[in-house]
Amino acid sequence: MNKKKSLFEYRKSLKDWHYNPSIKSVDYTYVGRFIGIEKYINIIEWPEMTSGVSFPVEGKKVDKFSFPELQKQDNKRWGYTPESTRKYHLFDNIPNKFLEIGELTGLSDYSVSLLKQPPGATNPWHYDTHFALGQKTNSTEEYLEKNSRRYLIMLEDWHWGHFIQIGNNVLSQWKAGDIFTWPFGMWHTSANAGIEPKLTMQVTGLITENSLHKLSTFKIKV
Repeated sequence: MNKKKSLFEYRKSLKDWHYNPSIKSVDYTYVGRFIGIEKYINIIEWPEMTSGVSFPVEGKKVDKFSFPELQKQDNKRWGYTPESTRKYHLFDNIPNKFLEIGELTGLSDYSVSLLKQPPGATNPWHYDTHFALGQKTNSTEEYLEKNSRRYLIMLEDWHWGHFIQIGNNVLSQWKAGDIFTWPFGMWHTSANAGIEPKLTMQVTGLITENSLHKLSTFKIKV
């Protein structure tokens, strides 16, 4: 990595995207909608609230030029704090109904997580490495870049102050069950500057011929 000090600047040097905020590019795909998903929200048992991202630990011996450490340094340099990035993130004990919905995505080796972002919280500008999927399937980042996908599923209708930005596109006014996806490595962020929690679901796995983003836009009752 040639001793880069910023993951973002390093990725820009690879020219894997235009990195120009003035360009009106389309950097995500609307996949379809799971109708009725919102009625299962009340079965979620949320964990304790934690910081949504990591930050450098003073005095800890680490490879400060590794991707994870560079992202931590970017988070700190940009002014984020554990308090400003707090969220509820459920990885384990996912209710069966949400696992069943994950099965409908057509991804293999998939995992499901559920997120609740409270008012005032942000998720800094970042890209997903699908690290857990790589460990589970013994896959390299190069393989995941071409063969993995994450679906973002909205659990409730959009509310004031909720937004997600994917590349140069800002999403709002979604409906419960709407599904979005984007290419591996695409930078994105989200925030809740509103008055109600923002609830989302993520399904991450390997692409198959039945993966939803390869099909026509659809609506499925769940």
